[in-house]
Amino acid sequence: MPWKGNINELLSEEQLKVIEDALAGAPEGIVIDKRGMKLNRYPGLLSDLAGDGEPLKVIASERPVTEDGMVLISNAPIPEIERAVLVIRTGDDFKQRIEGHALPSRLGRREEDSDAKTVFHYAIFETEGPRD
Repeated sequence: MPWKGNINELLSEEQLKVIEDALAGAPEGIVIDKRGMKLNRYPGLLSDLAGDGEPLKVIASERPVTEDGMVLISNAPIPEIERAVLVIRTGDDFKQRIEGHALPSRLGRREEDSDAKTVFHYAIFETEGPRD
């Protein structure tokens, strides 16, 4: 089930108290605006847990905090995968394995995509489980 925005669903009372204590000395009304921040991209492999095909090479891009999942970018079309695993390299010696599902890809729609020599396919990878 997707998060509904209630911080109490994610943190315990003890964790909330630690956060409140840590922020006690911060100026009142301070806001951190993350709009426009660079989103990280990670090389990865996308596999179908229900199939035995070769994994697809992808670039997994973070999405803004208001949007769920990651954007997958590939030179090959990405099919819809109900039971998928995405393995991304987030550091030189660290790989992260994420289970979820991939929506079918679409071609880039930006004006600069139409002039590019390389065709890119874009898909959304969601972690909250299979779609109904």
